[in-house]
Amino acid sequence: MTLQVRGLCKAYGQVVVADRIDIDLSVGQCLGVIGPNGAGKSSLFHLLTGTVAADAGHITLDGKALSGLPAHRRARLGVARAFQVPQPFGNLSVFQNTLAAASFAGGLRGGAAEQAAHDALRL
Repeated sequence: MTLQVRGLCKAYGQVVVADRIDIDLSVGQCLGVIGPNGAGKSSLFHLLTGTVAADAGHITLDGKALSGLPAHRRARLGVARAFQVPQPFGNLSVFQNTLAAASFAGGLRGGAAEQAAHDALRL
């Protein structure tokens, strides 16, 4: 799986939060995004996940265009974010919480959802 970002731009009026960002990220790679408050880190994740529309640029996953797809469609393709404050279902086990994510965010059912949950926990 390869995520490719080319020329990603976003501004709110005169405030530019993303200026021609290019990223190539393949399965197994890890990319850290660091910077001070207000540098645009969260904005980048909003752009990648589709919760905010880019002003310019292209995002592809395995060659498939993500630009223009809503957040829920991107999540089903594997592009989603985890927020800093986890909010698991307190009455469910770790496995059941992971299974819920595989089912609802991943769009998987039955044995496929269970296998994905086991794989995620094993990882």
